[in-house]
Amino acid sequence: MRVSHIEIPAWGDLPTIVTVWKMRGLAREGSWHPHTRAVATSIVRPGGGRDGTVQAQLVREWLAEHLHFQRDPQGTELLHGVPLQLATIAKVGTADYDCDDAAILAAALGKAVGLKARFQVVGFGSPRAPFRHVFTELRSPQGGPWVEQDVTRSAQQLPTTASRTWTVEV
Repeated sequence: MRVSHIEIPAWGDLPTIVTVWKMRGLAREGSWHPHTRAVATSIVRPGGGRDGTVQAQLVREWLAEHLHFQRDPQGTELLHGVPLQLATIAKVGTADYDCDDAAILAAALGKAVGLKARFQVVGFGSPRAPFRHVFTELRSPQGGPWVEQDVTRSAQQLPTTASRTWTVEV
């Protein structure tokens, strides 16, 4: 169980790029963990069958029930690995993490049951605005709609429309 710590310099998009690539690695690594697979399977089981859209919606509902938004310490980006997040949820019932951690967990849970995952990194206000938020989208490997897993935006009181986006396949 690990926590990654990244100092955030003020160098344009570089810190975001570094953070997202680290997140991608944590999500992939987490998706292979046997406990992640067991949790993800239990989440999607009520949907029965192989409908990826229903599975993605069940993951989102589970995340909304078990995650609460909490900012990182000022000037620091903390990234919590999937086993640590799931252990916290198993012990307490809920966990307090930021959008990065919610995105990592959503991607890992989706990938653990065979869904495709991607991160949407967004900025608000103008096309040159800094990236301020990230969330995961999941979908069936056969295609279909991407299902948004964004369970922290409302707690952060962020706008609903992004002016700048960057998509990263997980």
